[in-house]
Amino acid sequence: MKFPKKLTIAALLVASFFVTGCGSQVNIGYVDGEKIMNEAPQIKAVLEEGEQKAEDIQQEAITTLENNPDWTEEEKSNALMEMQRKLSGINQAYATQLKYKFDEAIAGIAAEKKLDVVVDSSENQKLIIIGGVDVTDEVIKKLQ
Repeated sequence: MKFPKKLTIAALLVASFFVTGCGSQVNIGYVDGEKIMNEAPQIKAVLEEGEQKAEDIQQEAITTLENNPDWTEEEKSNALMEMQRKLSGINQAYATQLKYKFDEAIAGIAAEKKLDVVVDSSENQKLIIIGGVDVTDEVIKKLQ
Protein backbone atom coordinates (compact mmCIF):
# COMPACT_ATOMS: atom_id res chain seq x y z
CA MET A 1 0.00 0.00 0.00
CA LYS A 2 1.47 3.28 -1.03
CA PHE A 3 0.21 6.58 0.21
CA PRO A 4 1.13 9.91 -1.36
CA LYS A 5 4.36 11.03 0.30
CA LYS A 6 3.26 14.65 0.77
CA LEU A 7 -0.05 13.57 2.33
CA THR A 8 1.73 11.24 4.75
CA ILE A 9 4.23 13.89 5.78
CA ALA A 10 1.47 16.47 6.26
CA ALA A 11 -0.56 14.07 8.40
CA LEU A 12 2.54 13.26 10.44
CA LEU A 13 3.26 16.93 11.05
CA VAL A 14 -0.33 17.74 12.00
CA ALA A 15 -0.43 14.80 14.42
CA SER A 16 2.87 15.83 15.97
CA PHE A 17 1.65 19.41 16.48
CA PHE A 18 -1.48 18.22 18.25
CA VAL A 19 0.29 15.75 20.46
CA THR A 20 3.31 17.92 21.31
CA GLY A 21 0.97 20.81 22.00
CA CYS A 22 -0.48 18.70 24.81
CA GLY A 23 2.97 18.29 26.38
CA SER A 24 3.32 14.67 25.22
CA GLN A 25 5.80 12.98 22.99
CA VAL A 26 4.63 11.60 19.67
CA ASN A 27 5.21 7.88 19.28
CA ILE A 28 5.83 7.17 15.61
CA GLY A 29 5.90 3.75 14.05
CA TYR A 30 6.68 2.83 10.50
CA VAL A 31 6.31 -0.14 8.22
CA ASP A 32 7.87 -1.26 4.97
CA GLY A 33 4.67 -1.79 3.01
CA GLU A 34 6.45 -3.53 0.14
CA LYS A 35 8.05 -6.04 2.50
CA ILE A 36 4.68 -6.76 4.07
CA MET A 37 3.09 -7.26 0.64
CA ASN A 38 5.89 -9.66 -0.33
CA GLU A 39 6.27 -11.61 2.91
CA ALA A 40 3.00 -11.67 4.88
CA PRO A 41 1.28 -15.03 4.24
CA GLN A 42 -2.27 -13.65 4.49
CA ILE A 43 -1.47 -10.88 2.03
CA LYS A 44 0.29 -13.26 -0.36
CA ALA A 45 -2.70 -15.63 -0.19
CA VAL A 46 -5.15 -12.85 -1.07
CA LEU A 47 -2.91 -11.70 -3.94
CA GLU A 48 -2.57 -15.24 -5.31
CA GLU A 49 -6.32 -15.87 -5.04
CA GLY A 50 -7.08 -12.62 -6.85
CA GLU A 51 -4.56 -13.41 -9.59
CA GLN A 52 -6.05 -16.89 -10.03
CA LYS A 53 -9.59 -15.50 -10.33
CA ALA A 54 -8.37 -12.95 -12.88
CA GLU A 55 -6.70 -15.72 -14.90
CA ASP A 56 -9.90 -17.80 -14.73
CA ILE A 57 -11.93 -14.88 -16.08
CA GLN A 58 -9.44 -14.30 -18.90
CA GLN A 59 -9.44 -18.01 -19.79
CA GLU A 60 -13.25 -18.04 -19.74
CA ALA A 61 -13.30 -15.11 -22.18
CA ILE A 62 -10.78 -16.81 -24.48
CA THR A 63 -12.82 -20.02 -24.46
CA THR A 64 -16.03 -18.11 -25.14
CA LEU A 65 -14.44 -16.32 -28.10
CA GLU A 66 -12.94 -19.56 -29.45
CA ASN A 67 -16.29 -21.37 -29.16
CA ASN A 68 -18.06 -18.63 -31.11
CA PRO A 69 -15.97 -17.99 -34.23
CA ASP A 70 -18.98 -16.66 -36.11
CA TRP A 71 -19.63 -13.79 -33.69
CA THR A 72 -19.72 -10.31 -35.11
CA GLU A 73 -17.15 -7.74 -34.04
CA GLU A 74 -19.80 -6.16 -31.83
CA GLU A 75 -20.48 -9.47 -30.05
CA LYS A 76 -16.75 -10.02 -29.56
CA SER A 77 -16.37 -6.48 -28.26
CA ASN A 78 -19.27 -6.97 -25.84
CA ALA A 79 -17.70 -10.22 -24.55
CA LEU A 80 -14.37 -8.45 -24.00
CA MET A 81 -16.08 -5.54 -22.22
CA GLU A 82 -17.85 -8.04 -19.95
CA MET A 83 -14.51 -9.67 -19.16
CA GLN A 84 -13.02 -6.26 -18.33
CA ARG A 85 -16.00 -5.46 -16.10
CA LYS A 86 -15.53 -8.74 -14.21
CA LEU A 87 -11.78 -8.13 -13.89
CA SER A 88 -12.40 -4.64 -12.55
CA GLY A 89 -14.81 -6.02 -9.96
CA ILE A 90 -12.31 -8.70 -8.91
CA ASN A 91 -9.51 -6.13 -8.62
CA GLN A 92 -11.66 -3.81 -6.54
CA ALA A 93 -12.84 -6.60 -4.23
CA TYR A 94 -9.35 -7.90 -3.59
CA ALA A 95 -7.86 -4.41 -3.18
CA THR A 96 -10.49 -3.72 -0.52
CA GLN A 97 -9.71 -7.03 1.20
CA LEU A 98 -5.97 -6.30 1.15
CA LYS A 99 -6.44 -2.81 2.58
CA TYR A 100 -8.64 -4.16 5.35
CA LYS A 101 -6.14 -6.86 6.38
CA PHE A 102 -3.22 -4.45 6.15
CA ASP A 103 -4.96 -1.70 8.14
CA GLU A 104 -6.32 -4.09 10.76
CA ALA A 105 -2.88 -5.60 11.44
CA ILE A 106 -1.21 -2.19 11.65
CA ALA A 107 -3.94 -0.83 13.93
CA GLY A 108 -3.48 -3.80 16.26
CA ILE A 109 0.28 -3.32 16.47
CA ALA A 110 -0.13 0.45 16.92
CA ALA A 111 -2.49 -0.12 19.84
CA GLU A 112 -0.17 -2.70 21.43
CA LYS A 113 2.86 -0.40 21.14
CA LYS A 114 0.90 2.77 21.95
CA LEU A 115 1.92 4.41 18.67
CA ASP A 116 0.22 7.66 17.74
CA VAL A 117 1.16 7.51 14.06
CA VAL A 118 2.25 4.70 11.72
CA VAL A 119 3.57 5.63 8.28
CA ASP A 120 4.74 3.64 5.30
CA SER A 121 8.47 4.10 4.97
CA SER A 122 9.34 1.55 2.31
CA GLU A 123 12.94 0.95 1.35
CA ASN A 124 12.61 2.86 -1.93
CA GLN A 125 10.65 5.76 -0.39
CA LYS A 126 12.03 6.49 3.08
CA LEU A 127 9.99 8.84 5.24
CA ILE A 128 11.62 8.02 8.55
CA ILE A 129 15.38 8.50 8.59
CA ILE A 130 16.09 8.61 12.32
CA GLY A 131 13.84 7.51 15.16
CA GLY A 132 10.49 5.88 15.03
CA VAL A 133 9.70 2.24 15.69
CA ASP A 134 9.88 -0.24 12.83
CA VAL A 135 6.87 -2.55 13.23
CA THR A 136 7.13 -4.23 9.83
CA ASP A 137 8.13 -7.66 11.12
CA GLU A 138 5.42 -7.57 13.78
CA VAL A 139 2.78 -6.77 11.15
CA ILE A 140 4.04 -9.66 9.00
CA LYS A 141 3.90 -11.94 12.06
CA LYS A 142 0.31 -10.81 12.75
CA LEU A 143 -0.58 -11.64 9.13
CA GLN A 144 0.68 -15.24 9.34
